[in-house]
Amino acid sequence: MIAILVILTGLAGAAAGQPVRKNVNDLTASEVLSLRRGVEVMMARNGARRSSADFRRSWQFWSNVHGHFGPDCDGPVSGAGMTGVATWRAQNSQEKAVWCSCQHGSDAFLTWHRPLVDQFEQVLQQASGDPSLMLPFWDYATAALLPQIFRDATYVDAAGATKRNPLRVEARRAALNTGAAGIAANTASAANAMTATSFSQFRTRFEQTPHNAVHCTIGVAGCGSGLMGAFATAASDPIFWLHHANIDRLYECWLNAGEDRLPTGSGLLNQVYSFSDRNGNLVRRRVRDSLTAAQLGYSYAPASSCPAPQRQARPAAEVADVQLGITTTAPVEFEAAPDGRVTLVIAALKTSQPPGAMFEVYLLDRWGGTGVLVDGVIEFFGNQFRAGDGEGHVRHGSTDEPVGRRFEFDVTDAVEILGISPGDTPTLRFEATTGLDNSTPETSGLNPEAVVTYRRAWLQVE
Repeated sequence: MIAILVILTGLAGAAAGQPVRKNVNDLTASEVLSLRRGVEVMMARNGARRSSADFRRSWQFWSNVHGHFGPDCDGPVSGAGMTGVATWRAQNSQEKAVWCSCQHGSDAFLTWHRPLVDQFEQVLQQASGDPSLMLPFWDYATAALLPQIFRDATYVDAAGATKRNPLRVEARRAALNTGAAGIAANTASAANAMTATSFSQFRTRFEQTPHNAVHCTIGVAGCGSGLMGAFATAASDPIFWLHHANIDRLYECWLNAGEDRLPTGSGLLNQVYSFSDRNGNLVRRRVRDSLTAAQLGYSYAPASSCPAPQRQARPAAEVADVQLGITTTAPVEFEAAPDGRVTLVIAALKTSQPPGAMFEVYLLDRWGGTGVLVDGVIEFFGNQFRAGDGEGHVRHGSTDEPVGRRFEFDVTDAVEILGISPGDTPTLRFEATTGLDNSTPETSGLNPEAVVTYRRAWLQVE
């Protein structure tokens, strides 16, 4: 019998001595063992009876909450790195209520993923047998390499037995699993998002970089590939949960950096999302009760790791002779006097098919020579970018335009460094990248058959 329905509300505020989510690189040996044991037990439950509480507390069930391949979600299996990936169809009322419910491309992105991670953490605690276990975060902006405990092929358990490491999957960029490369600084940076002062503006920038960008960098062949590069399989990779713990941490950083930053729309605040709890029962989480970490009774350490809202522009590398599969150099409209923060807007960007790479953006001076690397990347996570898609990614909550996306980058520092004035004609340069810190345009894996275009770009003064 499925589902005792429970309605959960958040705590009134932060309690003294509340549990702390730690940086993964600061875990003790016993905490690492608990984490591995929890993941291992959840994975072992994949073989439980479909109608059982154990299956509703399994790794596959929780991966399917985010998304899955199948006729009622993301269609047939597609993309590189999908060996062993199966299709699923929700069969019972609880699966229909919670599977394939990830929210992307709208303000619900943050308000859905926060209770998702919280509920998963509780199931992980139950599976590990350690009620003190807290999901760690991976701060790739300060530690670019994939954490060692996710790279090791084996580990020694508490009984001294050598076992396969459940935190490692092969469907990742090979250089990440070997430690030969890490997440590039521009891919990992949240600085562009941190300059935003409204919830919607922050969500848009933050979802693009670092959220989507890191997903695509970890996927075996970039955006649209397994496991992390695709909606349908991202949560199958254990690093997904540490990535989203970090996204949740950075969101909390932004909330604490200013006044009145929480969403206020009644439609969003009254939205109710369904999950499964540590006992396998159906629970519903109302957004207004899950807005902050304090409401949910946890915090992050250390608080000083929050990125500064002011960004530092970095000079561009010399790339005059680089040959790109797709190269676009175009003027940028700029007519207003730069007396406020300046935002680069790139509108109606779309691609004919998955390009296999992302793009870094350089703002060049009026002579087209000196350039500054813009903070953030253009990524292609999900299928919102497909030309002629018709519906975008509506089933995952997207409200973005179905045939193009809008990117915003804070370029205030770059405009000042380059001495750009009204009446000048600055230009943009795009370079393909994997998102790794050893990437070059030549090694980006850019698909020569993909046609990537945008309709308009301009500098907007706020």
